[in-house]
Amino acid sequence: MSPLLLQSVTAFFVTLGCIVILAPLARRLGLVDTPTSRKRHSGDIPLVGGVAIFITLCVGGYAWGYSNQSIIMVNGNDALWVFFAAGLLLVTIGTLDDRFGLGVFIRVITEIAVALIIIEGLDLRVSNLGNLVNTGRITLTPDVAYPFTIIAVFGIINAFNMLDGVDGLLAALVLVALVTVHLLSAQPPGFISLFLGASLLAFMASNLGLSPFIPKTFLGDAGSKLLGFIVVCLILAATSQQVGGQKLVPPVTALFIVGLPLFDMVFTTLRRGINRVSPFSADRSHIHHLMLDLGFSHRRTVMIIITIIYIIASL
Repeated sequence: MSPLLLQSVTAFFVTLGCIVILAPLARRLGLVDTPTSRKRHSGDIPLVGGVAIFITLCVGGYAWGYSNQSIIMVNGNDALWVFFAAGLLLVTIGTLDDRFGLGVFIRVITEIAVALIIIEGLDLRVSNLGNLVNTGRITLTPDVAYPFTIIAVFGIINAFNMLDGVDGLLAALVLVALVTVHLLSAQPPGFISLFLGASLLAFMASNLGLSPFIPKTFLGDAGSKLLGFIVVCLILAATSQQVGGQKLVPPVTALFIVGLPLFDMVFTTLRRGINRVSPFSADRSHIHHLMLDLGFSHRRTVMIIITIIYIIASL
């Protein structure tokens, strides 16, 4: 068996194993999503998909991380363990939020802390936006690049979190983002991409109820924010000249990869502001909710949104 196939198969079955083990435990601990007027699923669903994916990534890091040094070194720093430290913080607080409903302040501080771990741990930040508005290359000074990177990490994490409202949608979106980044950069996938891709396929088997032997699970805030974090890390690495000495993907092109999630987040936040409610409050004003309310089925909604994202990323 080839190393790439071995890694993918390992990730798939480790994720399924974690889901099978964690789902009954989550029910006993009350780590479940209960149906409401806004959440129209059936029954209490364990919120362990994100935890299962993170455990799988940790297994991959332990088993294969140091066989890919060219992939996990950034600016001479060990990017692998910086990545896992930030991910662990995000998943831990996200899981506590899923169970106990933490306040907005703790969630915001956690996401800012994750951005700071990436910036300080890897000396990695957005310093060039490229020809964003067709007026020439936009270069950010160090004083501007630092807070801009924090805002970018924070924004993309929450944009992906807000789109986690239909079975299979966010997992499919991240798979499209993974494939697009590698196609545009012409870089072969490393173990993180392989593990994440195979792990997402295993989660989708659970989330979509494809087998009676695999319990249905949701990502939870822990999982949706972890996936947004991974995507923003890939984009930072692909668009930064600090990694490998050259940009693998133009910054403007990378923006299209996350264009729809950002568009949804911005306009949802604006609507909430106009209605004088908290931008962090939950409602049914996201694009997938609007499509469901128009009468589209869950799976047709997913297919339409993913098609739109693919078309935007291909422009």
